[in-house]
Amino acid sequence: MLPFIIAGLVSGAVYGLAGVGLVLTYKTSGVFNFAHGALATIAAYAFYFLHVQHKVPWPVAVAIILAVVGPVVGGMFAALAKALANASLAVKVAATVGVLLVVQYAFTIIYGTTQVRTVPPYLPTNSMTLFGTQITAEKIIVFAVALILTALLYLFFRWSRMGMAMRAVVDDAPLLDLAGTNPSRARRWSWIIGVEFATISGLLLASFVPLTGTTLTFLVIQAFGAAALGSFTSLPVTFIGGIGIGVVGALATKYFTGSVFEQVPASLPFIVLFLVLLLFPKRWLQVRSAARPASRPTWVAPAPFQLLCGVVVVVLLAFVPSWVGFHLNDWTLALTSVMVFLSLGLLVRTSGQVSLCQVTFTAIGAAAFSHFAVDMGIPWVVALLLAGLVAVPIGALLAIPAIRLGGLYLALATLGFGIAVSQMFYTSGSMFGALGFGLKMPRPSWLGLDSDEGFYYLCLVLAVLTALFVIALSHSRLGRLLRGMADSPLALTTNGATVNVTRVLVFCISAFIAAIAGSLAGMVQFTVTGDNYQPLTSLAYIALIIIVPGGVPWYAMLAAFGLSVLPSYIPSPDAGNYLQIFFGIGAIAYALRSASATDAVPAWLRELLDGIFHRPPFTWRPRTATMQVAADSDAPRVQPANLAVDGLCVQFGGLVAVNDVTIEAESGRITGLIGPNGAGKTTTFNSCSGLNQPTRGHVLFDSKDVTRRGAAARARRGLGRTFQQMELFDSLSVWENVAVGAEAARAGANPVRHVLPRMTDRRRVDDATVRALELCGLAEVADASVGGLSTGQRRLVELARCLAGDYRVLLLDEPSSGLDRAETLRFGEILTDVVRQRGVGILLVEHDMALVNDVCDYIYVLDFGRLIYSGTPSQVMSSEIVQAAYLGGEVVIDDRAQEGAELQEETPR
Repeated sequence: MLPFIIAGLVSGAVYGLAGVGLVLTYKTSGVFNFAHGALATIAAYAFYFLHVQHKVPWPVAVAIILAVVGPVVGGMFAALAKALANASLAVKVAATVGVLLVVQYAFTIIYGTTQVRTVPPYLPTNSMTLFGTQITAEKIIVFAVALILTALLYLFFRWSRMGMAMRAVVDDAPLLDLAGTNPSRARRWSWIIGVEFATISGLLLASFVPLTGTTLTFLVIQAFGAAALGSFTSLPVTFIGGIGIGVVGALATKYFTGSVFEQVPASLPFIVLFLVLLLFPKRWLQVRSAARPASRPTWVAPAPFQLLCGVVVVVLLAFVPSWVGFHLNDWTLALTSVMVFLSLGLLVRTSGQVSLCQVTFTAIGAAAFSHFAVDMGIPWVVALLLAGLVAVPIGALLAIPAIRLGGLYLALATLGFGIAVSQMFYTSGSMFGALGFGLKMPRPSWLGLDSDEGFYYLCLVLAVLTALFVIALSHSRLGRLLRGMADSPLALTTNGATVNVTRVLVFCISAFIAAIAGSLAGMVQFTVTGDNYQPLTSLAYIALIIIVPGGVPWYAMLAAFGLSVLPSYIPSPDAGNYLQIFFGIGAIAYALRSASATDAVPAWLRELLDGIFHRPPFTWRPRTATMQVAADSDAPRVQPANLAVDGLCVQFGGLVAVNDVTIEAESGRITGLIGPNGAGKTTTFNSCSGLNQPTRGHVLFDSKDVTRRGAAARARRGLGRTFQQMELFDSLSVWENVAVGAEAARAGANPVRHVLPRMTDRRRVDDATVRALELCGLAEVADASVGGLSTGQRRLVELARCLAGDYRVLLLDEPSSGLDRAETLRFGEILTDVVRQRGVGILLVEHDMALVNDVCDYIYVLDFGRLIYSGTPSQVMSSEIVQAAYLGGEVVIDDRAQEGAELQEETPR
């Protein structure tokens, strides 16, 4: 056992060292470096080039790499991370994946894949005996170097000025800047140190493994598991976690060899990663705030033009077999790739979920189809559908990290899942078999579809049907919910949709389409093995899906034909490798583009197409009649409702944000909630709407205790809200934003209603949307993108979204912020009109005391989390307690209210 433990300590120490560098750069920059393993590859190949090929003494070669290569690459990554500071998660992932693709395929081109290249041991190889086991000095040195460097970094963090600056930049970069230390400099040094750690890992592993474009990339990616055990924050725990993974993996090699668990050791880091993301408490996995997804293009080609282009493309594709000759199978593969990219686009482009295992779903579909059609003799069509259905529960399983944590952790979980499946199951009988002969993939034997030409037309029909399905889905209720979820899951939740159901649905649909596409791709080649479905191909997919322009289905067509058809026409064995490098560079360039970049389509072309196809700006063509009918009818009054908070106490650690607060808001009147900075108003709001759980006390709605119910469930009962920092769906139009307020609760937690609305829903949603838009004066901008509106208009859109829903009590958190005086007066009129016409109740947190005094029927006053006064506006404005706590004892509140003074405040979250 001891030899295995020693081997595990050595490899685990290197994993831990690489993991420490990864955590360091992620903590300080917010960019998780998926190319971290590629940095080790650069170091190992640089050492091979200097020491093996050019006979440079190994100490000199190591010194050159550490003194030149590491700092230069670290500086480049620091610049990239700085450019990515405000980018969306998908763009950050694509940029670092782009670096990985460039490194991997560049070395593949330079050194090829036919010759196995190795670095001979360069450290001392003399051995000593410990408890009867031979241990080489090389292994002792490797372990010692990793341990000492991690300890030195820990001490550097604790005691040096720059180390403290690196820790401070994580918590509050602006405050560090005010203290006289440049945050960019601290981050730059963090990247240099982190890259040096990856570089050292590559040097330490160079003589232990053969050099290929992927070997070290895979080995050092195992640092992800160590980083996960350290909760992506703790450097010492990350290092210890790496050692633990190494030791357990080595012992598993001893005891699992020859058993069904034989492949577990190689996949252990990814199993650990997935289990951590599934089982660790959320508070242990700190989620850094991420930028919102980038807004979609503000201009979309007219629908008639897109329809015409679609017909032309299909006709051209129908004539492909008549002129492509022996390239026909490449075009068939491209059609199956169109389906794969459409499935991935549902996740990445439509719903904002970053998945790095789409190729794994295609592999699962291909293997399942072969077992169903060949081994079980199931008819072809049934076998194909069953292959797609097999992937559905797996897609639902992968949605769990998205439900628990979302964002980056979902990307990590899917990458780990893809690699683990390839290492554990590709060679098993459940997938492609251990002998490497591959699986037979029969084509349908009827109507000549088993020929290359017949099968091409079958794939063309299925690709067109898939494209039509995805287009229809993107314009359906589920499509709107998915796009809303990409922009603001919080807003979608507080409008009544159960976001977890939405996430599971999109993963299941995406997995089904990808599995069908994988089965068809396998039939093009008649026989498939695991080599046809390498997990790193998923990284090329994510780069392509980000950089390729166009909407559905154009991005899928461009990506598919660039990946499958173009290489077949380039007379070079390295054509595919060069294209992968091009994709990687494209992903990096896309991430570095100016944040103010305009639409890719020139203005003159947009105007020309809009003119030819007669698209006037901001029209309500499909809804004009509905709008007129709805606007002329009386808005229905809501059922009476009552929101009550009884003895509410909210505590965050040792901070008591709200203490024993009791308030009430009834339908038919406006109730104010005011207080100075840090009074706890937004915390109270969040407890009312279900965004945080109170430590003590109860929240009642219609006399029913809803304290333990989630935000979506409360919204469906009739409790709506707006946010101090607006939560809008920036990629949707004004109409679509407001419509979600009426539609989200109708979808609710029912997966069927997410996909298939009731027959009467469309008319009701349209009528409610029209009324809300008319009431808020937004009819003229109904077709405009919300992302391009002014702050005042955006505030009105958020209010209109609430008014479109079946809400009986509205929680409005500083809704006039950003409005000028005229807009604020109009806003107050809207609120009083809503209460008078519809009978809703409003609980209003507001900093504009003139607005509070004008519209509120009753006011509660908080100070330091406690209720200090309540009464009518006149009573509150004349109260000495309120004056002392809120404005100061000498201030005359009524005079300030008449002048429209705005008292800005910040509230605890």
